[in-house]
Amino acid sequence: MTKPLVIFLLLFAPVLRAALAWDRLPDLPDREGFAGMFAGVVRDGESDYLVVGGGANFPGERPWDGGSKVYYDTLYLLPLEEGGSWRKAGVTLPMEVGYGMAVTLPRGTCLFMGGENNEGARDEVIGISMSRGELSVEVIGSLPHPITTGVAGLVDGQVVVGGGSDGETTRRALYRMRRRDSESIEWEALGWPEDARGRMHAVAGVRGSRFYLFGGRDVAAGEEEADERIFGLDWLRDCWELEVPTGQWRRLADLPAGRSASPSTAVPLGGDSFLVLGGVTVPLLREELRKRPEVNGQGMEHPGFSREILCYHGVVDRWVVAGEFSVPGLLPPVTAPVVVHDGRVIVPSGEVKPGVRSPQVVAAVPTSGRLHFGWFNWLVVAIYLGGMVAIGYRFMKRESASSTEAYFRGGQRVPFWVAGLSIFATMLSAITFMAIPGAAYATNWNGYIGQWPILVIIPLVVFFYLPFYRRLNVTTAYEYLEKRFNTATRLIGSLTFMFFHLGRVAIVLYLPALALASVTDINVFAAIGVIGALCVIYTVMGGIEAVVWTDAIQALVLIGGALLCFGLVVAEVDGGLGAIGQAMTEQGKGLTASWDPGDFSLKKGSTSGFVLFVAFLMANLPSYTSGQDVVQRYVTTPSEKEAARSLWMNIVMVLAGSAIFFALGTALFVFYQEKPELMDPGLPAKDGVLPFFIIQNLPAGVAGLIIAGVFAAAQSTISSSLNSVATAFVTDVYGRVWKPAASDAARLAVAKRVVVLLGGMGIVVSSYLALIGTDEVFFLFNRFIGFALGPLGGLFALGVFTRRANGMAGLLALVAGVMAVVGTSVANEAGIIDVMPLLYGAIGFFTALATGWLLGWVMPAHDQQVAGLTIWTQEK
Repeated sequence: MTKPLVIFLLLFAPVLRAALAWDRLPDLPDREGFAGMFAGVVRDGESDYLVVGGGANFPGERPWDGGSKVYYDTLYLLPLEEGGSWRKAGVTLPMEVGYGMAVTLPRGTCLFMGGENNEGARDEVIGISMSRGELSVEVIGSLPHPITTGVAGLVDGQVVVGGGSDGETTRRALYRMRRRDSESIEWEALGWPEDARGRMHAVAGVRGSRFYLFGGRDVAAGEEEADERIFGLDWLRDCWELEVPTGQWRRLADLPAGRSASPSTAVPLGGDSFLVLGGVTVPLLREELRKRPEVNGQGMEHPGFSREILCYHGVVDRWVVAGEFSVPGLLPPVTAPVVVHDGRVIVPSGEVKPGVRSPQVVAAVPTSGRLHFGWFNWLVVAIYLGGMVAIGYRFMKRESASSTEAYFRGGQRVPFWVAGLSIFATMLSAITFMAIPGAAYATNWNGYIGQWPILVIIPLVVFFYLPFYRRLNVTTAYEYLEKRFNTATRLIGSLTFMFFHLGRVAIVLYLPALALASVTDINVFAAIGVIGALCVIYTVMGGIEAVVWTDAIQALVLIGGALLCFGLVVAEVDGGLGAIGQAMTEQGKGLTASWDPGDFSLKKGSTSGFVLFVAFLMANLPSYTSGQDVVQRYVTTPSEKEAARSLWMNIVMVLAGSAIFFALGTALFVFYQEKPELMDPGLPAKDGVLPFFIIQNLPAGVAGLIIAGVFAAAQSTISSSLNSVATAFVTDVYGRVWKPAASDAARLAVAKRVVVLLGGMGIVVSSYLALIGTDEVFFLFNRFIGFALGPLGGLFALGVFTRRANGMAGLLALVAGVMAVVGTSVANEAGIIDVMPLLYGAIGFFTALATGWLLGWVMPAHDQQVAGLTIWTQEK
């Protein structure tokens, strides 16, 4: 029986538009046009040009009338700017040639490789460049052997080429160009799938470090009839993925039907999809052969080749139809090159009927599949976020913001369960809410190992760190550093925290807004402004008490929303929970980490469960021991016992809550694997899948509530950062070294101004990132600031667990830890070493701890300096 959700989706859900919107560029200046052309992009100064050349056609009689195929060496140029027109280049290719392979290189040049002509298959590699308006053409080397009708692509900046035919037989080999200079070209064999046949006229694809091979055709394996066999050739359905750095091949889902001679390159779209544009299929050839057997199914009456555009969704490994070639008056081309330039797909010339070429040049741009959010959803969001502001107003009236004690510590009257939910919500940002299901959807549950260290972290905090924070009656974690070491360590620790959260506010605003905007019509700037402004308002009004109570509500909404989505998906997938469990065990969607005691690889991509556990442990421990945004919750409860209860509660929240999010991601994988037609080809592979599902499948209002929860999750993280930074600045800087005599009212006023200033800066920087469409520089800033967090955690551990190091030893230990992490990162980026970046926290932590302990032997602290400040000297 068809399930209710599926019926609803088919009748009422937003219809995803075709993946490409087609347009037309100026025709080539040739009456016939060409099949098997080369094409690429060259740069001259600041201008880019489409360069096409070679190919073949039948300039006289058609092939069914006995005409002969003619190959060409002509090159044509089209400026890739509005209003550009074609011109014939002043130079030609070194020979008449067609049906080869081409790649565009990052530096604005391109390579035309191999092909064929009347003399047979070719092996030349021709470099094409442009300077001062003139093309330069030079044979720069040769392929490992002649290749025609093969595949090629650029993987991590290196040319990959192969397959096709050598003129006599299809070849089962791919090659990578290892060096290209003025003197030589070297090739490295990449092998071929063991169970795959050689093939001509296949389609290539590239994404990241992976090379893809779709369909094609081969010489028939026998003479008997077969479904995908005609004219002595077998049309192939099998598709393959090669992880180029490792040489590992993986078979993908087969094409719905054999397809050959589609335009040469699959168009990458979204986070994991490819589009295969048309092609030649056996059923069409058979039908035309039946109609006109005397001309082998050819002739001007031929209707043309397939208009279907197939979409491969990589995560769920499924093929669907995603629209069709739709340029008025034109037929879809085959045996044509594909060039992707500035987001535009260009297909120059090609064969439109057997033996018939066309000078047409078509272009397409990906269409937006964004879903409409709707006024009712917006109303729910407005009510929800208005409620968050109302909470801030309530606590303002309750005098929760009338003193620094109330503003920073909530008068120490926050119930333990609220503090526990607040800690959970602080660590669970909107990014995490979308990223965890996205990671489980796209990969597996290995990230769940990152939650297990909570079983170690919480006992450490409760038994060793919490007593110091409560019994010393501190407001910030960094007050402990001054008591244990000196004022300098307190200031450095506090400033490091503040700078990190300055960047974090902008990133936490930007990323969820971007993810929502990528799958809905929510404006990214509106999302940033709404989240940021309302967050600043209720944080200023209500202080830490408003922050923790809103955190608690938001944590419950997010958990409830995840459970609702999970239940809905389980009810609609065939097999329910069993299908999800089967995906985890049979499709590698569960825990796939290695628990082999002999496998302790520290390299990037390591799947050692032991290494992952330690890496996540040391990455998360500093947040619970030295991060003011979390430590501040420890001092908001009425007693140390209540603070400990909030932490014990957090173990359950982290393990159970994250399991729900991972299970939801796996459920989404099964759902869209069964119903790939509901996916948007342009969907971001990971972070966008959950909001896309919510808007697509949940009723209006319910979807609005959960998306409001996503907004609120961002707010919970941001409000924690705003209040904790204000607390750290006023307590550790303004009130300690700047104006120690300032009144409480003055300190409170400064704290509120810091909240407004930091929130405003976060909104501006986040909006700027959205405007320029990049965040690489800002992420780099945050990464380097973050290098200090692991060493800072090591400094706290040095203070708590050792009694020998003095203040200078602590400072030098912190510096050593930072230098160790920075040095490791630089060496890692340069390829000198190979270390998982997740281990940077552990490296910084243990370097600082070990350095401080060793220096303590020559820079010892006096007994009175550590009295009551280490586990060895604390009062019982």
